[in-house]
Amino acid sequence: MIHPSINVSKANTFEEISNTLKNDIFFISFKHSVKEKLQKLKFDPKDKIYVQFINIFREYCYEAEINVEKQKKLLLENFIKEQKLIRFGSCITLKHVATGKYLTSCNVRYKTGSGRRIVFASQTLSKPNSLWIILGFDQKNENNPIIYGKSKVNFINKGVNESIFISDYYKSPSTGNWEESDSTNNDDICIKSKEIINIRNMNENFILRSHEFHFTFENETYQEIGGHKGRVDENDKWCIELFESE
Repeated sequence: MIHPSINVSKANTFEEISNTLKNDIFFISFKHSVKEKLQKLKFDPKDKIYVQFINIFREYCYEAEINVEKQKKLLLENFIKEQKLIRFGSCITLKHVATGKYLTSCNVRYKTGSGRRIVFASQTLSKPNSLWIILGFDQKNENNPIIYGKSKVNFINKGVNESIFISDYYKSPSTGNWEESDSTNNDDICIKSKEIINIRNMNENFILRSHEFHFTFENETYQEIGGHKGRVDENDKWCIELFESE
């Protein structure tokens, strides 16, 4: 039954009636609401019930009157977006959210403390020193598994081929935080590219932090990276992103 508010008296064919109904403001609003649902619909790689996702996707497309070509594009974009997951073996960057600088290492060594190569926050993305390879803590990376929020991992710097760690013995040169992890912490979910994470070491629970404090080695100034045991705040947030070679 057609609602009395919709005037179809001038329609002579079924197609004209259909077009009149489709041009009604309530139907247009309905289509917009379905399109919003479609935009929020996300493919979960952990969910093996792909048929359910496809059925819901097709239902929304039908209700929103989306043609086949547009459906293909939306479906492909959804799969590609959700497949950008961080995995063992991934090459990534770690960008400090508060300062916008990249976690970086180089061949300069600490003059005191551990004597290891320094880790600092760089204004620019320096290849390969700002690139990190994720390896499993036990060095086993069979089948390229997905990284979860509480995964224990090693970040291996691509430039100097050393892993990052937060010392529980040596202090950082500027603020006296712990000198410079082995695990990410972002609840028990898949970690996707461009997600915000915290990084902490496995044993003492020191959290990786940066800030606007600097230290100087050999006439070069570096933004300090350190570990702390205090409350997590904005200085402890890092944006992890897959690095895709140009």
